[in-house]
Amino acid sequence: MKKIAFIGAGSFEFTRNLIKDIMTFPSFQNIEIALMDIDADRLRSITKAVEKIKEQGGYRNLHIKPTTDRVEALKDADGVLITVLQGGVHVWRKDVEIPKQFGVDINVGDTRGPSGIFRALRTIPLMLDIAHDIEAHCPEAVVLNYTNPMAMLCNAVQKSTNLNFTGLCHS
Repeated sequence: MKKIAFIGAGSFEFTRNLIKDIMTFPSFQNIEIALMDIDADRLRSITKAVEKIKEQGGYRNLHIKPTTDRVEALKDADGVLITVLQGGVHVWRKDVEIPKQFGVDINVGDTRGPSGIFRALRTIPLMLDIAHDIEAHCPEAVVLNYTNPMAMLCNAVQKSTNLNFTGLCHS
């Protein structure tokens, strides 16, 4: 049975949409999906949502394993999907508001410009921690990053590890 670990599974829309997409492929009909999030409330919510996807889709061989333990989620995973938000939404808002105070109006505050740099500086250490756990517990896994700023985070991990690591945008 294949195993996919979702790190930051509490990212509700991304996780739901990605799981729906994954389940359309016959090769993933017998699969364990480890849902990992540090926020137990968000983890409970996404677990219920994935159970509903399982029930409505008739995916009897979808095995859902929620956990707040990153190592447990990653152990022996064949694939890892990362959808984390370091610092929370209230911090992300400041990424946009602070540059605006200095005349830099940014329409997208998570991928480029000062806002993207702020977010990268905050998220790269976490991403490298996750990458080192992947190296230790599932080094052959295919890793798909959905966290912004995509290019900056992928660059940091690719320069620091030998993981099969790439970035995608589900939107």
